[in-house]
Amino acid sequence: MSRPIAASDLQVSRTLAALANLATDLAGERMRRDEAARVLVLARRFAAMTASGAIAAPEATDPASRAVAEIARHWDCALMTAAEYAEMLPPVVLDRLLRAAPSWAAKMSAPTLRRAA
Repeated sequence: MSRPIAASDLQVSRTLAALANLATDLAGERMRRDEAARVLVLARRFAAMTASGAIAAPEATDPASRAVAEIARHWDCALMTAAEYAEMLPPVVLDRLLRAAPSWAAKMSAPTLRRAA
């Protein structure tokens, strides 16, 4: 019969910290912030491609498109990363961005989207 391997102090500490994060939903909040950072990067990349004429985008007049554009516009990527900016967003703004992102992405990737000539 094999003996169980004793956990190191570091393993115990990491395991307890991970359990504490999970119990307080800090892991869920971190995933939301990571997703917001991803949306911000995509919005910035999309805006740069349309500004350069690489693609022609549909008119972004719907509320979701305006929300994503407005929130992304306030991010200064020369001063901080998207993850750092997402960390600074108030919960209400983070919620607005995450709610708007799927609709914005669908509109921006619609079949009417075409390469600029």
